[in-house]
Amino acid sequence: MFPAQIVSNASGRWGSYRVPLPVEDRPRWQKGEIVGTSIAILLYRVCRCCRRIYVKLFHTIFHALAIPCIVVGFIAVLDSHNLNPGGAIPNFYSLHSWMGLVTMGLFALQFVVGFFSFLILLCCEGATAAFRASLVPIHATFGITTFMLAVATCLTGLTEKAIFGLGKKYSSLPEEALILNALAMVLTAGAIVVAYIIMKDDFKYRGHILITAQGD
Repeated sequence: MFPAQIVSNASGRWGSYRVPLPVEDRPRWQKGEIVGTSIAILLYRVCRCCRRIYVKLFHTIFHALAIPCIVVGFIAVLDSHNLNPGGAIPNFYSLHSWMGLVTMGLFALQFVVGFFSFLILLCCEGATAAFRASLVPIHATFGITTFMLAVATCLTGLTEKAIFGLGKKYSSLPEEALILNALAMVLTAGAIVVAYIIMKDDFKYRGHILITAQGD
């Protein structure tokens, strides 16, 4: 279900977006973002037999698929604060929101720089080879940093949900608390697996050189 629905105001025209409280669909979009970015990152390790240009294209596509998840989740939480029936809730005051803003900023910067440097500049492949090669370690470092920040942001969001939503009941571990904790453990385990595969030398891409022997 799309987390925001358009409702008609008293004059009969389309009004503003409203999100049912609590924002139940937002974690699904956040998980979509994590899944999309993790697949995009792992493509550079698990698709070693494919041509590099195809890997780059799929890397870009999966990152692009994460963009609507980020946008919809961001709109959902803004509407849930601004359109709260009990009164507007302040925005961007918590650690979770600050980490989210930093993560979105890094993601946008990574996507724009990566798209321009590693796809557009391929039009002048020979002339830009040195520049693109020097940018690879920087892009890779900020890529894994952005992914880890996204996971950390989800974890702080789950913590907020548990504290504000369950209150003192959280310590007694009701069913919702168990689900939140289990989801946090899955996200943590996924981040560890992705980081391990990224750092493991056995999974790194190595160019293949074809050597042919010619007889007399």
